[in-house]
Amino acid sequence: MAIVFKRQSQHLRWAGFFFIIDASLVWASFLFGIFFRFGEFSFAKLLEYSPSVILSSLVLPSIFYVGGLYSARRLEGGWMFHLGWLLVGFASAAIAVLVMGSLDFSARIGRGVLLAALGFSIVTVTARHILTVHRKKRRWETYLFLVTNKEDESASVFLNSMWKDKARHLGVIIPEDFALENKWDVLATVEELIEGEAAISVDIVLVRDHHFKDPRLAAALRSFRYQGAELMSLVDACEEVYQAVPLALISENWLLRASSQSNMFYIRKLKRMFDIVCSIFFLVVLSPALLVGVLLVLFSSREGPVIFRQKRTGRWQRPFTAFKLRTMQVNSEAKGAKWSGDSDQRVFPAGHFLRKFRIDEIPQLINVLKGEMSFVGPRPEQIEISKQLIEEIPFYRERILIQPGLTGLAQVRFPYGSSVEDAARKLEYDLYYMKHMSLLLDFFILLETVRTVINGGVRIGGDKEYLAFTKSISSDSVRKTRSEEGPAKVVT
Repeated sequence: MAIVFKRQSQHLRWAGFFFIIDASLVWASFLFGIFFRFGEFSFAKLLEYSPSVILSSLVLPSIFYVGGLYSARRLEGGWMFHLGWLLVGFASAAIAVLVMGSLDFSARIGRGVLLAALGFSIVTVTARHILTVHRKKRRWETYLFLVTNKEDESASVFLNSMWKDKARHLGVIIPEDFALENKWDVLATVEELIEGEAAISVDIVLVRDHHFKDPRLAAALRSFRYQGAELMSLVDACEEVYQAVPLALISENWLLRASSQSNMFYIRKLKRMFDIVCSIFFLVVLSPALLVGVLLVLFSSREGPVIFRQKRTGRWQRPFTAFKLRTMQVNSEAKGAKWSGDSDQRVFPAGHFLRKFRIDEIPQLINVLKGEMSFVGPRPEQIEISKQLIEEIPFYRERILIQPGLTGLAQVRFPYGSSVEDAARKLEYDLYYMKHMSLLLDFFILLETVRTVINGGVRIGGDKEYLAFTKSISSDSVRKTRSEEGPAKVVT
């Protein structure tokens, strides 16, 4: 029996909810500014100011997202961290209003309205943020573990390491004859749960898939659902905390669930529209950066073309020609395809700069317009390397079921890969994206791409906390879980 989980990631719900709240508070702030200046709540005046208000209401929460203020994992940061990003957000929103007013004089907002609106937004948005942090630190959500054997207990240790700062641990439910090694509170026995003698109020029940193979236990667990609790497995808990899916925990059952939860309407209808709009917009906006890149290639490596063309693997493994600014010496791949890293000797000096700030990838917007790529999706690999990875990494073939992307979750969370192991780590982010892809997730990935470009690339090693977790997963527990569904080859 498969577990039915929420359609959309809690991470996306969290970020999307507060993005809308803060954007709405910006609108409310300008309405207050109009009242303060003119003595009435004039919606006609607000409509007149709408171009500037719309821009600032997008800029403020976008800055907060880039800074990590919508990330549950980063709400534990110090007050200087929060104060710094709040100030950057308010300053950016004010600048956006001034810039829009200089471009469109009819939408210009007077100083009285602007100052009153800015003051109101600082108070309300900051208060909202403080309340959110306070609520997070109180850890109102509660969770418990279902432990029926030693492998379950080992898995619960990993789960607790992830969830101890996310919610409050109540304890465990175990069989009567089970000897628990960890000093956790026993809330009830499995037998009491099955007989309906356990009355436990909890928000999240952390389980494993094999618990649902016992019909009586599965029925008891379903009772938690009707009490409003959520049932979550180890792999799905990883998704919520890290926005990645460890390969060691993936099964065919998970892949089937993931494919059934993907937003087909967005994939079939809206995603192509999103690609066209974004590629045209960024071709215009990034044209100065592209011109600088072209000049750097011309002056740094006079021999050879400015635009580098290379066959890449597209959707359904169909080859296409990808366009990039050339960053390597001519004939750098004469001896065949090779991995490229940050210290690749084939890259000329200016090429390192182009790669660091992703300027070399701007011509791929043409591939997006042609429909060969999507704006957001898994990175398209060279054909020879793609064939190698399909052979060596389990489930790697899954990523070619969707259109490759100019940017993606793996690209903004993990640095340039130069090995099969790096490719495996990136696949874990790609699989999360495939399950949760939506307009909201694509928009947030674009914001993270901006942050990556500003920072000059992803920090070396990627998410160290997540990498440490994947290495800590018990191989014995993984083998036990996989043996129930068939063998799989795992690259570590």
